[in-house]
Amino acid sequence: MPPRRSTSAASVDAFGIVTRADAVRDGVDRDVLYRDLRSGRLERVHRGVYRRPGDDDSHAAARAAVTHLGSTAVVVVDAAARLHGLAGARERPTVALAVPRGCERRQRAGIALHFWDMPASDIVEVDGIPVTSLVRTVADCARLLPRFEAVALVDSALHQGLLVPARFDQVAAIMARRPGCPAGRRVLRDARTGAQSPLETRVRLRASDGGFPPDRLQVPVHDPEGRLIAVADAGYRLPGGGWLYVEADGRSVHELPEAVLHDRRRQNGILSQADSFLVRVTWADTMDARTIPDVLRPILVRHGWRPSPRER
Repeated sequence: MPPRRSTSAASVDAFGIVTRADAVRDGVDRDVLYRDLRSGRLERVHRGVYRRPGDDDSHAAARAAVTHLGSTAVVVVDAAARLHGLAGARERPTVALAVPRGCERRQRAGIALHFWDMPASDIVEVDGIPVTSLVRTVADCARLLPRFEAVALVDSALHQGLLVPARFDQVAAIMARRPGCPAGRRVLRDARTGAQSPLETRVRLRASDGGFPPDRLQVPVHDPEGRLIAVADAGYRLPGGGWLYVEADGRSVHELPEAVLHDRRRQNGILSQADSFLVRVTWADTMDARTIPDVLRPILVRHGWRPSPRER
């Protein structure tokens, strides 16, 4: 009797995904497949779809879901945003997919299924995975996701140069007459070029909602000789000529020892400027709508600050 082939001999794709049908086709005995599942060498993602443990990034999860549903499935909404490299979508236990109307199927674990008809122009491939185009993805995220999350994704697209404000009309046209369109339009109004992280987006939205929209994002700070010494995340131009700078401190970066030293030097440089103030905020400060406005208000009111026309 010939030796049984292991699942390592099967057609495992670049994302570590293998289907039961492919394994059997490649000569892997079903008993061997189930043994590998019991031993942990493989794990079941969906019915008839398996992956190697550890291959659990967004691409692998999307590939497994599409493989399970078949060739009509397209990755959409926040799952599509992650494949496009946008920052801001929170991790969810499901992958959002869409299939055409008429191909309705029951919802299943691990997949958030939508039934949408989409023109071919709205579908592209990212690493061989069918996914909504960037513009369609932004339109769907803007109208369907919570506001802070959606604005962070649009900000990320702007920051990376994947989207420019001139294309917002195209995004709005895709949203038109679809559920969530009014919320999506607000997301586009709230988005701005210059936010370099979801935290910076949240800080700006909390400040703006409280009546204090920043005058500028990524504000350069120069010493008296004109040398650039820092770039603040956001800033308010005070009528007397100074600035109130705002720094958003993300724990994962700013708590590293070298980052702490760098931040201290930047802070000293900013505070050495005449009539300048510095406020530092964290993710926790964005959890309550009042915290950031309450920190900004005394300084801005005392110096007679008034909102200026917004920079996109």
